[in-house]
Amino acid sequence: MERGKKLNMKQFIAAAILAALIVVMTVVPYTGYISYGLIEITTLHIVVILGGVLLGWRYGALLGFVWGMTCLVRAYLMPVFLPFGFGNPFVSVLPRILVGAVAGLAAKALLKTGLRKGVALGLATAAGTLTNTVLVLSGMAIYCKNTFADTIISILQTLVGINGIIEMVAAILIVPAICFALQPRETVLGIDFGASTTKLALVQRGRCIRAIHKEDGETLDEAMDRLDISAVKRISITGVGASFIAGDIRGIPTSRTDEFTSLYRGVSSVTGKKNCLIVSVGTGTSFVRVTPLRSWHVGGTGLGGGMVKGLAKAILDLDDISLLDDIALKGTLGNTDLLVRDVCQGTISNLKEDTTVANLTKLAGASKEDAAVGLLNMIFQSIGVMAAFAVKSCLTRTIVVVGTIAEIPMAEDILDTVAPLHNVKFIVPDNAPYITAIGAAQA
Repeated sequence: MERGKKLNMKQFIAAAILAALIVVMTVVPYTGYISYGLIEITTLHIVVILGGVLLGWRYGALLGFVWGMTCLVRAYLMPVFLPFGFGNPFVSVLPRILVGAVAGLAAKALLKTGLRKGVALGLATAAGTLTNTVLVLSGMAIYCKNTFADTIISILQTLVGINGIIEMVAAILIVPAICFALQPRETVLGIDFGASTTKLALVQRGRCIRAIHKEDGETLDEAMDRLDISAVKRISITGVGASFIAGDIRGIPTSRTDEFTSLYRGVSSVTGKKNCLIVSVGTGTSFVRVTPLRSWHVGGTGLGGGMVKGLAKAILDLDDISLLDDIALKGTLGNTDLLVRDVCQGTISNLKEDTTVANLTKLAGASKEDAAVGLLNMIFQSIGVMAAFAVKSCLTRTIVVVGTIAEIPMAEDILDTVAPLHNVKFIVPDNAPYITAIGAAQA
């Protein structure tokens, strides 16, 4: 509760500063209003939109009200504006209130989608600016209808419309830049509550400082103590298990983030890739398409770490998956799989002699080591082929593979055999198991 009060007070103070800035910019020439002939361009909408985006729609509406009241006062202090309706609150005040509210609500909604943060903020800014332009034009048309001739009204609306375009371009360039510059630099804890594993990552300035798994039999509090969260200012959680977590964790402000949004943010942060297919190998496997503008969930498969564990137990009586890779390294794939060299001499098309034709056909007579390599090859080769097929319709050939695959080194080797067959490139980045937790911390 104490942290919540501090947060609310910080927002209130920020809103007060922005409100004071609106008043100062209204009074000081060529700051809040820039006149050029018959055209007068305002920059105050930028302050209001910034408040709505950073502080929420309520503070945005409040800042819009402050701006509207300064417009109303200015109209009476400078009577030249009165004939155009600016002495009417429905022209000078109401549109300004809605500017901050619309910008705040649009930013909140768009940031929940797969749009990149810069694009979402730009669209929210455009929505706020258009709200001001459209409502002011409409108010002027209604107010001046019986005062000016239609030709004069058309000229005035054209001038205001030109202002609106200039103001929108300026706001779209400035607001996202300021938001990114003001992005918190504190240490954030990202937690990915997966179907079978919980991962924690400490992130500062977009960089992962440390990451761990929650061990079997270990509580979340014990895992957080082991990670040392003394410097954490906020927590962001994601994953299928996040729905079971209510309220704040340990009294630290805790937010919830969509899993696929966290995934693409994490990949973008760690790899810098803006156009790729993300393959997230967990208990199952998900495919997420990432473009420079947005990301979305393409689909998935039940193949993944869960199947590896189940088959390792059933076929090899192996509970410790960490040993599976070591055992598989001693095996021979040709002792479990039917290979090209088993069915013909030479090669077929671009298939090499050691390319698998059918998985696990010789499993019955295989050793434990051979069965281990055959098992891993079947699962990760299948995931790789499905990813390659999924990416063929995309304007990219880059596939970023994250998740538990990083804990099975042989999986990366298997994917490397799939890549040349389909002309794709697989990338397994640093901190691959913790990418979603890292992305959640950057929400």
